[in-house]
Order: sequence, then C-alpha cells, then structure tokens
Amino acid sequence: MGASRGMGGEFAVDVKGESLLALDYFSAGVPAYGYFELEVSGLKKLVRESRSLSGLNQTAEVCLIALSAYFEAFCKAQFAAVINICPTTLRNFVEKRKDATLDLENVLAVLDQTEHKLGYLLSEDHDFGSAKEINALYYDLLGITPFSAKEKKKYQKFLNDRNLLVHHGGIYTFKYLAQRFRTRTAPGLPHWSSLVVTRQDHDRWATFLARMAHKIASTSRLALEGHVKGEGIFLSPEQTKAVAFLCDQPCQISDS
Repeated sequence: MGASRGMGGEFAVDVKGESLLALDYFSAGVPAYGYFELEVSGLKKLVRESRSLSGLNQTAEVCLIALSAYFEAFCKAQFAAVINICPTTLRNFVEKRKDATLDLENVLAVLDQTEHKLGYLLSEDHDFGSAKEINALYYDLLGITPFSAKEKKKYQKFLNDRNLLVHHGGIYTFKYLAQRFRTRTAPGLPHWSSLVVTRQDHDRWATFLARMAHKIASTSRLALEGHVKGEGIFLSPEQTKAVAFLCDQPCQISDS
C-alpha cells in the first residue's frame, strides 16, 4: 500500500494500486445531500420564472414530479454511501434481513472495487418509494427512522399528488378524492376536474423535502459516527472525510 497525491494537493491512501479519495464513496463522485440541494434549487428557479396558461402551471407540475424523483434518488444514494464508507454497518442489516442477497452478475462487474461499492449493489435491489420503506431500510442499517408519524402522512399526501400527475395527468380520480378529502368537500368532480399545482404549492413541497433530506443526511451521519465509535472501527483519513460529506452543512434551502 502506497500513497499518492490527490485533489487539492492532499495525499490519498493507495488501495490495490488505486487512489481512493473521499468522493469515491459517493455516486458519481458527488455527496448525495449536496447534490439534492442543487437539484431543488434549480427546480425552484424554474418554477419561480414560470407562468400559468389557462389556469394551469405545467412547469410547476413537471417540477413537482422531478422533486419526487430527486428525493427518492437522494434517499437511495445516501443509504448506499453509508455502506460504501463503512461496510460493517451491514452486520446490523443482515441480522434483521437474513434473506438479503446480491446480484452476482453485478458483483462480478465491480469485483475489484466491491468493498467501497457494496452500497450500490444493495440499494439497487430495494424500494425507497415511501416513507414506510425509507424508515425500515434506514432503521435496519443504522437504527434510525427519519420520518415521524406526522411527516409520513405529509409525505404520502405529496406522493398522492405526484401519482395523480404521473398516472392520470392530474385529473381527479375517485381514489384520489377519497384519500385527500376525507373530512372536507372536494374542490372538483372525479374524471372532470384536475389538480392545480401553483408556484407556492411547489415551493411548499420543495421546502418540506429539503428539510427531510437534511434530517436524513444529518441523522445518518450521526448514526454512522456512533457505529464507528461504538465498534472501535478505524477509518482512513479519506473515509473520515467522506463521513463529513454525508452532511457537512445546515439546510440552505429557504421558503423563498
């Protein structure tokens, strides 16, 4: 094992003939939370500059769908990064999910880099599409449940809007109206009226998801640090830096 000069003139540990830097533990070499912040900021800018046509804001609708995609991708990428940085976290996961498996064809594709790409191999086979599933996966890995009961209900409302846009073009269905307006009069008729997504609606959901992403990022970092300390695990300087990259700043996305 040798050493080589990495970005910014720093030295990186040489593993199996290759320099493994902190960003190598992250998908596309970018920390998941920081990338999610950039994505949300870009969507909010698009919506802020958009206009409604015939009472509908298609830009806001499309950006709401994108919010859902980016948030799910963040949850999956953050989960994978934790495992990539510290594979021993899988001991807890395997203990709770004894039937967990890996696709051998995918393992062969990264055989010489398996230790810091285990997270990708595992996360691809799991669904991060609901608050319940996200809580279960993060609990089994790190012992944390990011979504509170109230946040789970709010996220489900967001997903109901997203699903209505994706599967029905925003036109109200009987199921949607029954779910969304149980205690008050619905604003329209099923298969006639449609969901209206305003700039304010998009920004409200963007702010909620940004806060949830920060919560997931910060609690997963704290849980990983606790695991490392509790198990007496040695991390290389680059691994330690990668842990900090999981959440290296407070949430920067405002309501504006």
